[in-house]
Amino acid sequence: MSWNPQQGQGIEVSPGYHNNGHLDDKQTVWTKAEDSYAHPTANDKYAIANAYPPEVVGEDGEEGKRLPVPAPTICGIRRKVFWIALGVATFVVLAAAIGGGVGGYFANRPKQSASESQSTSNSGSSTGNPTAPGPSSPTRAPVQNLSIAAVRWIDGKNVDHYRVFTQSSSSNQLGILESAWNSDGQAWSISPITDGTDTVKPGTSISASTGFPHTNTSFELVKTVFYVQPGGKLIERQSPYKEATGIWGNDNFSGLYSTSNASSVFSYWYQNMETRFHILATFFQELGANSLTVARYVENGTNWYPWRDTRHSISIQDGSPIAAAPAGNRWDLRLYVGGTDGTIKQYPYDLETNSLGRAVDTALEISPRSPFCVTIEDNRNWFSESTLPECARTGASTFVTHLLLFASTDRQSLSLVSWNCSSGFVPQQDRIQSLLKPNRTYLGLATTSDSSLTFSGQRVYVLFDEGAGPQVEEWEVPASGGLNTAEQSGPWKLRGEVPTTS
Repeated sequence: MSWNPQQGQGIEVSPGYHNNGHLDDKQTVWTKAEDSYAHPTANDKYAIANAYPPEVVGEDGEEGKRLPVPAPTICGIRRKVFWIALGVATFVVLAAAIGGGVGGYFANRPKQSASESQSTSNSGSSTGNPTAPGPSSPTRAPVQNLSIAAVRWIDGKNVDHYRVFTQSSSSNQLGILESAWNSDGQAWSISPITDGTDTVKPGTSISASTGFPHTNTSFELVKTVFYVQPGGKLIERQSPYKEATGIWGNDNFSGLYSTSNASSVFSYWYQNMETRFHILATFFQELGANSLTVARYVENGTNWYPWRDTRHSISIQDGSPIAAAPAGNRWDLRLYVGGTDGTIKQYPYDLETNSLGRAVDTALEISPRSPFCVTIEDNRNWFSESTLPECARTGASTFVTHLLLFASTDRQSLSLVSWNCSSGFVPQQDRIQSLLKPNRTYLGLATTSDSSLTFSGQRVYVLFDEGAGPQVEEWEVPASGGLNTAEQSGPWKLRGEVPTTS
């Protein structure tokens, strides 16, 4: 189901695409590739001094006649007098030089330190090669390898909470930071979730989920953040840790698995409060291309089982983006990865049985570690009970519309494409066009959509760099499933900037 704004008649149903809830054909959307932006570079240039001074040749090569040796002088001055005068002059010159040098050093030091500090905090890496900056060169190269994750929940007092997790870009501290906001205080606060003893891989992928311990709402809700250490070890960071409010600690998953060098990480926490059943799943790559590992922690209220993993052999890039969202039932997911052919693949994935279905191909281009997230929409309100597509009815329960947001291969722009069981993949670019700005390098995307199937209050967090360092914007996804069908299919809105210390 996807609303076609040009027709203005709600969700577009593509005939012949569904057959009793099953896909008949591959559905593709062809998108024109964006032209790559040229990045000006300056060749290294060196000034080479003459290796040897010019040779001076005397008028003749013969030794002159010996003359009587005069009293020893230098420049017509007796030696003793000359050396005394030279010593005094040398002392004066050296004193002036040292005084001017020290004064100049301290006079220029604040400006130099600020420049060095900005270079240290903003630069992702340094080649060590001198480069002559041209007049049109940016002050710094945009950071390429940063990640972002987000969660949202409403507590028992009806207070709305949003959390955004990023990695500090400071070379002095590469820890994970939490930016927190709630509807009571309505102001962002920032705190680290790692400390000096925690090592974090530069450019680590970050994923976050929330859930209640033992699927019991009498416990405080737990935030779980996954990231990678420099050696590739996956770490699970939780708060509250061992029921200590406000404390972060490493949980049982930490150190069990190692990722491939470029692997992304995605997590999904499903809970059934009635049966006290839950599954916490983490998706990552251990072997690189053509292999995806899914590790699951399963608990049924009375028994819990250690983390168990399954390696799925599928067409997937080394370092592929990984995202998933429920299609209707909260354990019935659609998993999105980048295929080895450089396009997005969609796989049906049953979280309970840990089984992958057949891939659905698209022509949507994506590159390894490219920013990618999927948020959700409920468009059933466009239909009556009799006109609702068969695949979206209660029996099939594939009623959720997915909104795929991803970066171009050069990371200079973003694309929005919707998917549902009746219409397949449909461009929705007009909904985000006003939010896109020139001269941005998009670094990461995160959504608050999760297993709760909440269709209001959803946010997307956009991590980007315009040349002055990483920044985060908060975009609002219109509420869906209610009476205001026009607004729910309208443009996304900019809520503001999310402060970080990166």
